[in-house]
Amino acid sequence: MVSFSIDKPGSGLRARRWLSLALGASLAVGGALSAWAETVTLSPVEMRDAAVLSLETGNAEQARRLTDALLGRDSADVEAMVLNSRALRDLGQYDAALEQARAAYRLAETDPEIYAAALARAQALSSLGARTRAQLWLRMASEHAPNEEARARAIRDFQYVRSRNRWNTRLSFSLAPTSNVNDGSTHDTISYGGLQGVVLDGAARALSGLSYSGRVTTRYRFSEGKHHQTEVGLHLFHESYILSDEAQEIAPDAEGDDFAYSSVAIGLRHKWRPGDWRTPLEFSLLYGRGWYGGEDYSRYTRSSVGRPFILSKSTLLRIEAGGEHFYRVIDDATQRSYHAGATLLHEFENGGGLRLSFGLRDSHSDLGSLDYTRKLAGIAYTLPKPVAKARATLEFDYEQKLYDAFPTLDTVGPFIVLRDTERLDHRRALGLSLFFDQVDYYGFSPTVTLRHAETQSTDDRYDTVDTGVHFGFRSNF
Repeated sequence: MVSFSIDKPGSGLRARRWLSLALGASLAVGGALSAWAETVTLSPVEMRDAAVLSLETGNAEQARRLTDALLGRDSADVEAMVLNSRALRDLGQYDAALEQARAAYRLAETDPEIYAAALARAQALSSLGARTRAQLWLRMASEHAPNEEARARAIRDFQYVRSRNRWNTRLSFSLAPTSNVNDGSTHDTISYGGLQGVVLDGAARALSGLSYSGRVTTRYRFSEGKHHQTEVGLHLFHESYILSDEAQEIAPDAEGDDFAYSSVAIGLRHKWRPGDWRTPLEFSLLYGRGWYGGEDYSRYTRSSVGRPFILSKSTLLRIEAGGEHFYRVIDDATQRSYHAGATLLHEFENGGGLRLSFGLRDSHSDLGSLDYTRKLAGIAYTLPKPVAKARATLEFDYEQKLYDAFPTLDTVGPFIVLRDTERLDHRRALGLSLFFDQVDYYGFSPTVTLRHAETQSTDDRYDTVDTGVHFGFRSNF
């Protein structure tokens, strides 16, 4: 067999020739060289190189012995600890590999050391089945990568682990100054019930402030095969507001939490792709509850079916249809609605992108305020070149909403009565989204969206204007 001893650095050409011979023979016959024995004296640098070569050629046991010798010389040798962790992992000793990677990370100081230790830790965690934690450590590795090639490897590993991870969790948080937190009217006075100059005050008027929100979506894939995939998900959302000084003057009794909305939902999603299909058919079912202003507000059940179609290497079309059953607790109102829509995505050769979307929603209810037909259309264009080092997207959306029998006060002689009348709303929204992908922190980059929306209604109470700036983060990979 071949044994190794450590000499001072710079042991020379003779040691390198012995190293080449010893490693070559050992790898060729699996170390079963009992007919002769030779001692090779190597420097620590050469032993690390030998350990790397052993790992690359599949001789994990030899790499473990080499790194054990290095750690016997210096127990704080971070590079040896990382290589030892990799060797232990390749030998199937995952817990020991993880412990060694943890120890290496605790001692790591430079970016290359932190990168290597985080990568080894992620690899051990992935082998143990803890793929969500492995993804977090791969983000750590990408943040401390010493060069672009190393960062690209961390990203590739992240994408691979994510594809194999049965858990998929996404978090999002945002801040958004807005001119209309309560969807209030832009008018101080309106015509209503046949009366002119009806004064609106308090929360009936638009109130400005700051929106803050958070969303958590986690899914678990519990069944999968060559042609199918099924997962269950949990969805949490909360949004609340801080009213501006001007808003508090308009509505002294109002608080931001009065307009807060929270929801929790559980869902089931199934993808099915026959053998000759290029894309899967997707079914989803969702049940949830909502709270408005801290009070129990709604129950809802949603279902949908959709499928993407690859029209060309640069064009994708997605078609979707579904329905919803909505129950509003506060007034015991029930709504049933059906929707259909299509979205076309196209990427131009110059790097620009186009999104076209169309939709229709038909809602039925005994309550006139929930009985309507809505048509939607949208267009977005992503510029091919960055603007102020950001990926810029221009957006325009249009919505038409028709109520056949909306409850409205009207004057009949000396009396004011409630009757159903037609109400038509037109809503237009213009936006600019900026994605600063060159500013990266643990794989996340900031986003800024400027948006202005106006609603014009045949009922003055529902004329609204909302201008806001939305700040958030998006994953780069």
